[in-house]
Amino acid sequence: MKKSDQILHYFPEVSLPVIVSDEYQSEYENNNDPFPQSFIDEIILEWEKEIDEFTEFIPCFKIPKQEKFYAVVYLKLGLLQYDFVMVTVDHNGQLISKKSIASTLVEGNTIKKSVASIETDLIINIIAGQTTGSVDYDASLSRTFSMEIMPSGEIIFNMD
Repeated sequence: MKKSDQILHYFPEVSLPVIVSDEYQSEYENNNDPFPQSFIDEIILEWEKEIDEFTEFIPCFKIPKQEKFYAVVYLKLGLLQYDFVMVTVDHNGQLISKKSIASTLVEGNTIKKSVASIETDLIINIIAGQTTGSVDYDASLSRTFSMEIMPSGEIIFNMD
């Protein structure tokens, strides 16, 4: 089996646009087959360097096939930090680019959260905000930014 086929096997295809948020975590856990340890050892550990014995990985989805690459999103669950990671690979399964596109991070009594929307033109719009203690969320403190998946598969920050 080709490496790209081995990777794509665990990721159901979604239609764009799609929202990426921890609100969908249980959906991914319930509807997608978990990665076997062999997949984590052979593929994920090639992409991820910062993991420990508490780190878990959940396959989320793949976007429709592009001319020069495939793109998949998985959830990396660590202690007090969740990251939705987008990986692009070439048609042979070789890594092109890897970026966290949405996350939740707990630091003391502060919760930092970002949510992404992947659009049909492969622009990834991200909104990031935080709450502290018992203070309600203040939308005026949120930041927005975007990334773009280039035709080569490289994921870059947009500087608009």
